Amino acid sequence: EEDAMGSASFSALIALQTLGRALPMASSSSPLPGLQVDCSIHHDRVPFSTMQGKTIRWYNCGPTVYAPSHMGHARNYITFDIIRRILTDYFHYDVNLVMNITDVDDKIINTSNQQGISWSKLSRKFEQEFFDDMQKLGMLPPTKSVRISEEVEEIKRFIQVIIDNHYGYEANGSVYFDVAAFQRDHTYGKLVPTAIGQTELLEEGEGSLTVERARQEKRSPSDFALWKASKPGEPSWDSPWGAGRPGWHIECSAIASKHLGQTFDIHSGGSDLKFPHHHNEIAQSE
Repeated sequence: EEDAMGSASFSALIALQTLGRALPMASSSSPLPGLQVDCSIHHDRVPFSTMQGKTIRWYNCGPTVYAPSHMGHARNYITFDIIRRILTDYFHYDVNLVMNITDVDDKIINTSNQQGISWSKLSRKFEQEFFDDMQKLGMLPPTKSVRISEEVEEIKRFIQVIIDNHYGYEANGSVYFDVAAFQRDHTYGKLVPTAIGQTELLEEGEGSLTVERARQEKRSPSDFALWKASKPGEPSWDSPWGAGRPGWHIECSAIASKHLGQTFDIHSGGSDLKFPHHHNEIAQSE
């Protein structure tokens, strides 16, 4: 997921604020006086409370493992690690933090082809390097890390629900999210409304291996891939729509809902991915 060199930030619930005074020790699940988070959905600070007492269910967008980790990764994940430690060590929350590992992706396929090794060998190498680097920085490991390649069945199930709800359509073995259909019943683009329609960001999210095909197959430039029909030599799984692999955005929605439930307390990720990635996560989940 997180691939930018820029500063880390938060996609849904962000930083702890003190309102200029010392915070009391946490003792209940009700909002704590003075404890607030910056909420990207509301574009404001809001009181922090949980849905299950002293348990925090937290989804953190993980790395796309096609190259060595960089300073952007360090800035990102150290920030979240500090916040996690404050919540656990000071406020005594029990944090269940799930993080995905994007190990199937256009960038991974391109790099593996360039290096003459399999996509799985490449992704395992850089996944291990990522965790080694984070350990050297003193970070706590996630409660659970989940590889995309090991959750394809769940992703396919999630896509089928979207199709059944009339927000997805098949085209030549690929499946796309129908933004226009979604907008008839929902609000699309809650995080950064001004970014909607930015073609460069939309196409970057589609991936270099499929962007040309997507231009021809999509009903609208705003639609995005849920399932990508695979070309010969690319990783693929059987599906009701043909052999293919998951799109980028769908993986987080499917994994978060499976491992944390339909609703959870914190979603975090890089600010550079608010649009289109986190926008599209919200749409898929709603």
